[in-house]
Amino acid sequence: MELSLLKNKLKDSEVIERESFFIAKALASIYNNSDSQSISRAQELVLRAMDKYEYFGESKPIIDSLIRELGLFPYLNKENLNLRDLLAVEAHKASIGNEEIYFHGPQAEVYYKLLTGQSVVLSAPTSFGKSLIVDALIASEKFRNIVIVVPTISLIDETRRRLAKFSPEYKIITHSLLSKADKNIFVLTQERVLEVDFIGDVDFFVIDEFYKLSPWADSGNRCSLLNEAFYRLYKKCSHFYMLGPNIQGVAGDFIENVRFEFIKFSFSTVVTEFHDLTSDEKEDVLVDLCGSISGQTIVFCSSPARANSAAELIASNVDFEGQEDALKLADWLADNYHEEWILTNALRCGVGIHHARIPRGVSQYIVDLFNAGKIKFLVCTSTLIEGVNTATKNIVCYDNKINRTNIDYFTFNNIAGRSGRMFKHFIGHVYLLAPPPTEQLPYVDIPVYTQGPDTPESLLVNMDETDLTPQSRDRIKPIIDQTDLSLSTIRGNKTVEPSQQINFAKLLNKNYEAWIPQLLWKGYPSYDQLKFLCALIWDCFDGAKIGNRSVFSASQLAFKVSELSERKPIYLLIDEALAYRPDENVDAVISRILDFRRLWANFHFPRLLRTIESIVNSVQQAKGASFFCDYSAYSIMVENYFYDSSLVALEEYGLPLEVSSKFEKILSFDGDLDKSLAALKGINELEGVTEVDQSFVARAQIGI
Repeated sequence: MELSLLKNKLKDSEVIERESFFIAKALASIYNNSDSQSISRAQELVLRAMDKYEYFGESKPIIDSLIRELGLFPYLNKENLNLRDLLAVEAHKASIGNEEIYFHGPQAEVYYKLLTGQSVVLSAPTSFGKSLIVDALIASEKFRNIVIVVPTISLIDETRRRLAKFSPEYKIITHSLLSKADKNIFVLTQERVLEVDFIGDVDFFVIDEFYKLSPWADSGNRCSLLNEAFYRLYKKCSHFYMLGPNIQGVAGDFIENVRFEFIKFSFSTVVTEFHDLTSDEKEDVLVDLCGSISGQTIVFCSSPARANSAAELIASNVDFEGQEDALKLADWLADNYHEEWILTNALRCGVGIHHARIPRGVSQYIVDLFNAGKIKFLVCTSTLIEGVNTATKNIVCYDNKINRTNIDYFTFNNIAGRSGRMFKHFIGHVYLLAPPPTEQLPYVDIPVYTQGPDTPESLLVNMDETDLTPQSRDRIKPIIDQTDLSLSTIRGNKTVEPSQQINFAKLLNKNYEAWIPQLLWKGYPSYDQLKFLCALIWDCFDGAKIGNRSVFSASQLAFKVSELSERKPIYLLIDEALAYRPDENVDAVISRILDFRRLWANFHFPRLLRTIESIVNSVQQAKGASFFCDYSAYSIMVENYFYDSSLVALEEYGLPLEVSSKFEKILSFDGDLDKSLAALKGINELEGVTEVDQSFVARAQIGI
């Protein structure tokens, strides 16, 4: 039977019922005649048969045998197996907490390699089940202290929730504000791995989305920090597991310097079916598709602005109403942000939005609604595609860019791989509204070992001298030999390039008499001191290029930072901005306010404030001065919007500040996150709060 004919028959339930034996026989023949190059074709056809499994009647044993032969053990019906099949299934069984799970064949291969002490770099499709291997390794109780490095804070929350089943045997630590226990699982971003060493001993570590070690995946500071995180962890422990989507291989000196096995599988547990709908009338195609498509659907867009536009297009033209929980969240957003915000309106029409400009706790809530089937459409950017697990039948590739850069085949694969899910959608559908890229997978090159000419100096200066190549030693020799700024200060400011730090130290020495009176303060600055600092940040640290244009000048930065101390609710900031400029677009105003809080207040301003403090004190020490500055209290207050840091940290657990601030008296413990979490877990009676507030609290309590 021709493959195309067989594939068409597998789509028709009535045909399968009539011809089940002949179809099953054809599948068996294709499998028996497959070699290592063509086995994936047989696997795809068997997965299609599994999608219609109930229609195979008395031919089901043939399908079961093919499932076993292909190593798809999780899909086998354990009640109807012969002894041979049962023995094979039992060999792939593992216990995770109170649950028994079954590996597929390649999963088991990786698991047993890791269990016997090998380090593994795994490249496999999204549906492979790479994280299940991590869970099984934890359940083996072979390791006392495990570090899991994830690229984003959103993934910290998702991973923490998944691993909550290992508590109280292990304590899940996601933040340096938490104390350690006897056995710990650290779930951290690369930045947190490099904080003052609170991790201690490490028995095993995991790097999720390991391709981000390579500069092509992230040309910014995050790549450098992830490389240093791996470097530091590998110094502590040589046993690791790095996992990520399909790549071509690992390149460079990493292969010679690190002991590991690279394993690459194309093994997939779902089928991905592509539909080419490219057209010059892309908007019309999107509306028509969303009006007729069945099942949960993610729409991928190139940027937050494009996502907002696509969400508005769907919400305005597709006759679909959000379910009750989505409507309640929309009402909550109207009260806490604005009635006319695109997210508010979209949710009323069953459309969710997920991108970096949506507050973290709200984004997590929206993903939960989507996974629960309470909103049908989720319009997103790469923030959701890069690792946050969603159960979706369909992916619509509305764009083929991220921001203004064309996506490569690797990223396209990662996006498309989000369609389909084991046990839920055997066949995932990818609808292309923009042309796909050329098929070419990249190699992952790891700069901390390759040390090429583009390796950031901020990474090289933080490495041990014995690990540097002669060329790298020559590159950083001017940094080591200069006398303007101590090497320890440069190393401490990991997020700022050494040249920028040294140039600022030179300027400070040159303008010492004029600048130092404005810089030597402790506690809180005067407004003039704050304006002076903001001018330095703007002029010396490229302030105009950071913060996504949420601030337009140094003086505006000072005003907005100062205004944080008033702790105005976001809805009031929005109303004031619209009153000042009534004709401005509501979405633009909200984006600018949220960008300032997320990028400037919560990250860049405290980071650069601490950098300036350390440089000022280094210069003072070099001059033999006895008086130093201390900006730590102020940087912590700005970073936390002038709330207690333990209260703000609860947003990582899914509790927005709009909700947690209502419980400020019982949840604030001077930065002691353990006490805040215990208090949160103990909240039972909720008076004077909305139903959505209660849902946020209940969601945050899960897994504590």
